[in-house]
Amino acid sequence: MATKADTVVFQEAEALRQFTLGQNKRVEAWLTDNWEHVGLSGPINKSTVSKALSSMPVVKPVADALDVLFSEMRDDPWAWCEPPGHVEEMPSYAPLTWWFKTLRLKDGLPWSRFERMPSKPLTDEDRSWVQERLDEWSARLKAACDQFKTDRALVRALEADEDPEFQNWHRIDGEWRMGKKPPRDTAEKDLRRRVGNAGLYGRSEDEIGLAWALADATITLPDIVEAKLTYSRPRAVSGVTHFSEPIEPWNGQEFDGVEIAEFVYDKPYTDTEAYTIKHRVRFYWAGDRYKVEDVEPFAKVKDVDGWRATTAQERDLFMTGIKRKHLTRGEIAAMRDEWIERTWDVQKAEPSLREQFPDGVPRSFTEEAFERVFREIDEEAAADEQREVARQRMAFMRQLRRR
Repeated sequence: MATKADTVVFQEAEALRQFTLGQNKRVEAWLTDNWEHVGLSGPINKSTVSKALSSMPVVKPVADALDVLFSEMRDDPWAWCEPPGHVEEMPSYAPLTWWFKTLRLKDGLPWSRFERMPSKPLTDEDRSWVQERLDEWSARLKAACDQFKTDRALVRALEADEDPEFQNWHRIDGEWRMGKKPPRDTAEKDLRRRVGNAGLYGRSEDEIGLAWALADATITLPDIVEAKLTYSRPRAVSGVTHFSEPIEPWNGQEFDGVEIAEFVYDKPYTDTEAYTIKHRVRFYWAGDRYKVEDVEPFAKVKDVDGWRATTAQERDLFMTGIKRKHLTRGEIAAMRDEWIERTWDVQKAEPSLREQFPDGVPRSFTEEAFERVFREIDEEAAADEQREVARQRMAFMRQLRRR
């Protein structure tokens, strides 16, 4: 159960409530669609949403999720407040009383006539007049949202220049890796390249000066009812000294690389087994950064002699977390000669067998041992294990990163 220390007040509750016209159901719907994306354990019930939007304390994950929602609204307010295009659709956006006041319809239409519109359509003349009012108001609201979006983009670009995002790269043994910086003496080359928001690079002096001015202003969401900005746009700051840099691929549109990972297998009733794994990947330019495409997962594993190719059994273990205990008759038959040779070498060195066979352990003795093992194979257990491995392997393959 959450305690007071675990709860916080969502700071933008009033602004979010106003911009959604007090329609909590829209917030509830967004949380239902995005709860996993924002790190919640499931959809949020109505009462919790109501508390959060009433500035009452809620658990921090809920407040954090609403912060994400509020940021989306600020990134594209028109997507959240775009009104219907036709008079007949107006009730689905807001109550008729809200429309009557917002569009100032009392100037040309009695309320008693407008409120009956769902059951008794307006005359062509009245409908045309209301449609004109709706279109004019919608155009002003769209202009305000576009201006807000432009202004916010300038501020975010300035913030990106002040606190840029980078990708770190390291070349080790001729292979490129991306990620946190390894010990300096292990890398042949280290470099850092900016990614993400392109900032104000390439912008005009006026745009840069305006971004500086807007960053010092309080930019709040447009007023939907009045269809206008809620802030006065400041004058651009003149003579600023600003630094930005281009965001572009530094090593072509794509190139091969590796990722290093650790895999730990918890052996039942004994110690764990730890493996260092190398995956083959391809880095490709995605417009604002290099992204990763999986090429060959678990390509190599590190042992005392260095890197070596993984076996099929190891790849199954790494992909599924299952260490196979059973082999099918087909698998055993395919490795018959190898099994016999390996086992024969061991048996030749066993003192008890040397006493039994003074002239040396005959190969036929080992072949008979193989036949006994072959007859005792639990084919059903092996097949059941194979099915589970196949299911887990499929689940792993579904998670691979693709373009």
